[in-house]
Amino acid sequence: MIELASLVLGTVITFLVALVVIVKNRQSVTNNLFMGLAIGLIGWSITSYFSLHTSTQEQTLFWIRWIMFFVVVQNTSFFLLVKVFPANKTNLLQQKRYIFAIIYSVLTASVAISPFLFTKFENGSPVPGPGMALFLPHAIIFALGGLIALISRYRKSSGLLKAQLQYFLAGTLLMFTLVPLSNFVLPVLFKQNQLVIFSPLYAIIFSGLTAYAIITKKLFDIRAIVARSAAYALLLPTLAGLYVVSLLGISAIFLAGKPSQLLTTTLAIVLALTFQPLRRFFEQITDRIFFRDRYDSQEVLDNVSKILVTEIELGEMLNKSLRELCSGMRISFGQLIIFNDEQVYKIGHFGRLPSRLMVAPQLRRLKHSILVADELEGGERKSLMDDHEIRVSVMLRTRDEVVGYLLLGDKLSGEIYSKDDIELLQIVAKELAVAAQNAKAYAEIQAFNVTLQERVSHATNRLRVANRHLKELDQAKDEFISMASHQLRTPLTTIKGYLSMILEGDAGAISDTQKQFTGYAFEGADRMVNLIADLLNVSRLSAGRFMIESKPCDLGKIVEDEVRQLQSHAVAKKLELVYHPSKKVLPMISLDDNKTRQVIMNFIDNAIYYTKEGTISVSVTKVDSAIRLTVRDTGIGVPLDARRKLFSKFYRADNAQTVRPDGTGLGLYLAKRVIEDQGGTIIFESVEGKGSTFGFELPLSAAVVPTITGKKVPTR
Repeated sequence: MIELASLVLGTVITFLVALVVIVKNRQSVTNNLFMGLAIGLIGWSITSYFSLHTSTQEQTLFWIRWIMFFVVVQNTSFFLLVKVFPANKTNLLQQKRYIFAIIYSVLTASVAISPFLFTKFENGSPVPGPGMALFLPHAIIFALGGLIALISRYRKSSGLLKAQLQYFLAGTLLMFTLVPLSNFVLPVLFKQNQLVIFSPLYAIIFSGLTAYAIITKKLFDIRAIVARSAAYALLLPTLAGLYVVSLLGISAIFLAGKPSQLLTTTLAIVLALTFQPLRRFFEQITDRIFFRDRYDSQEVLDNVSKILVTEIELGEMLNKSLRELCSGMRISFGQLIIFNDEQVYKIGHFGRLPSRLMVAPQLRRLKHSILVADELEGGERKSLMDDHEIRVSVMLRTRDEVVGYLLLGDKLSGEIYSKDDIELLQIVAKELAVAAQNAKAYAEIQAFNVTLQERVSHATNRLRVANRHLKELDQAKDEFISMASHQLRTPLTTIKGYLSMILEGDAGAISDTQKQFTGYAFEGADRMVNLIADLLNVSRLSAGRFMIESKPCDLGKIVEDEVRQLQSHAVAKKLELVYHPSKKVLPMISLDDNKTRQVIMNFIDNAIYYTKEGTISVSVTKVDSAIRLTVRDTGIGVPLDARRKLFSKFYRADNAQTVRPDGTGLGLYLAKRVIEDQGGTIIFESVEGKGSTFGFELPLSAAVVPTITGKKVPTR
């Protein structure tokens, strides 16, 4: 009776544990292999029981052969389970060693139920046959090999995985020590069957330790099923208790201990309405117990995405996003390593620093897009991650290049990374890669801008220095011109005076040839005096000492005088110089007589010089509230590209330099300043090869007093 009770108890416990595991994830190879191990245990327990309760030796031999069959199933499932745990997706048929293991196990299982393993049963024990040569290596390789692999996995693991394997290993050691001893070694070698009756107890020990690991250490990640089962286990008794207590209490108080149908119906409706609130209440309690590390993945993703969108500085972006990710997922530490030209460019940290940090060559050996240390069976990558305390490595990659790596340590709860964790990290990695690439490009642009700004500043400083030197040189030039002009003016005046006396006969009679040569010398001296006057005016303009001395004048009379003086010059060049006076009487206008005469003379003189044939027309008219002077010629004109600089100091157009090489380029510059300083405007029109029009307009109200250059003070 005790044997049967232990068999039923062991079978039920083992089956329930296996059922919960397989229901959690039917697609998981780990969960399916555990189900195979449980079937082997259950089958072995049942066949062991029947082998002890038979009436004939043939029946005993039959059940012993099936015991060996389930031992093969048990050992094979255990071996493969240890090899793939805790992976969820592993295709066993894609790896040659697993194909060989499965084929070997199928062959051994077939031999186990045949007469080749045990040929007969005599003297209370089965007689081994030739099939034992196949069975024993299988048992040693799969049972002992799986046990050694489990011990090695336990020694190399850490955190929650180590805690899970601790109980699984304890149950396995007990089972694989006691089962062979009581069911194989003692019966076959020593003819002792007394301990076979305890076989179901071994399954109970193994299933009990596995169940404890499932509940307390979240083995096979079936917390949701356990939590919901616990919630309903609390909910149903609570509802039943409330119903019974309410029914008995109300009946005793109001109905003399006799409940009515109305009362039972009412209580049933009330309990039905309270079912959902109570269910949620107990689910919250069980969630706090079984899901202390639960987090909202969408919230974590949203918070990280917000940081990646708002932060552009790479260092801040790495640290903030890493802090949000690790805090949200409850991870002990994390690192974000960004590459530039295959070298480490920037590193972000969160939490404690591991004892050793990875360098670029080590990171490149990881290669894969995502690696979970607890799912690796061994090798260089596994050792590398364990040495640096890294549990998860995620490659940050864009379409074109590897941007860097996200490295994460253990979870604070000690649990291994779940499927949901990995999916979240894969999404975050894509966003991180793009954001890091953009931030890196922004940093490069910023660095380029800084370098460019430094170069611009340096060039600007050099230009300032050069400009200051140019101003100093320009000032020195103006001072030299002023000094030279003053020094030349006195001897030229003397030369001009004596030449004038010779021409007038004060030194006696001279021949016609002498008079002609002396006249040439006088004209040259006169041009020199005019040139020096222009240079002095330019010097005064630069020094701010150019004075406008205005007085009431008749502009028409001034123009007429200048035309008459230059008439002989025009005739000498065979040109017609025509003056068109105003048909109306011109009012007197306040202006600087001498300087205005220079302007008029300059315009007419230029027209004569730059006109080969044709007519030069000079006119004065009253236009609205101004008096206008125009000088039109049929000369060479001004090229289009020279017009913008025509009134600049010392500038002359190319065609003008060809016609008159001795020009200074000061006449038009001074003319513009003289007219504008008197409140007027310059008139200029030209067509290259057809002639030009120069002139000015002076307002009738332009009465000015002596001023410093360009600062006109209107009189009242």
